[in-house]
Order: sequence, then structure tokens, then C-alpha cells
Amino acid sequence: MHNALIPQEQIDDFFILSARAFTSRVRRMVAIEVLQNEDLQILEWQLLFSVARFGCCHLAFITRSTSIDPAHGSRAASTLETKGLITRREDPKNRRRKLISMTPKGVEVFERIWPKARMAVKNITDHLDPVDFAELKRLMDLLNKASEQPLVKTSGH
Repeated sequence: MHNALIPQEQIDDFFILSARAFTSRVRRMVAIEVLQNEDLQILEWQLLFSVARFGCCHLAFITRSTSIDPAHGSRAASTLETKGLITRREDPKNRRRKLISMTPKGVEVFERIWPKARMAVKNITDHLDPVDFAELKRLMDLLNKASEQPLVKTSGH
């Protein structure tokens, strides 16, 4: 047995833990408050939302543009296709790729869930002053761009 290896003051400033805790709570809240009476898992909802957001597109585009893991996204797409919420068809420009689009049933499900999802998130973001919320979004955009950059190796290590 050993004592903690990281001083508490270093952990308190480690914003990744706070960000992860926040996103985990929001995911749980959406799963419980929004999706509990729907036949959708949170990842399936994220994929359906992404198709609604981007329109007809490739799964690779969705996974590059979101935090969805490609393997998990592929399984979620298969499930959504089985449920009749999306279709996949050959891309005429690249036969190795499939274009994903929503079916009429998928649009209906999305339009039923989307207002509830927006309200759930709004209940959280309304706790911030509009100026603070705009600043938070700006800072998150900066961090997301910074995280896309390659890691810089320090010399001697």
C-alpha cells in the first residue's frame, strides 16, 4: 500500500477530470431524462443527432467531427439501420464508402427527442450568465483546436 502519488493541488487544477465528470453527468442525465422511454442508447442518439446535424454523410466524417469512436460508431450505425432509423447506400463518388441518411422514421424519432434533449441541456446552461456561456463555448473551441495539434516532445525525455 502507498499514499497518493499526486499532490491534491495538482489534481484540483487538472481540468480534464472536471470536464469528464461534467460530460459524464450530462450523458447520464440525457440517458435517464430524455432517452428512458425511447429504444435508443446514448451512442445511437449521438449518431442520429450527428446525421441530423450534418445531413447525409459518411460515418468517417461523423467520427472525425465528433467524439464517437469509429468502431462504436459502426456498431451504432448497424443498430440504427436495423431499427429502421437510418439507411446506408453506396457513395457514387467512392464505392468503398457508404452514405448515411435518416429514414422518415428516423426523422420522426429525432424530431420527438430533440426538443427534450435541448431542454435538458438548457436546464444546465441556463445556470450561466449568457456572457459566461459564450466565453465557455469560445474557450472550449480553443481547447478542441489545441487538442487536434500533435503532441510536442520535450528534449531529453
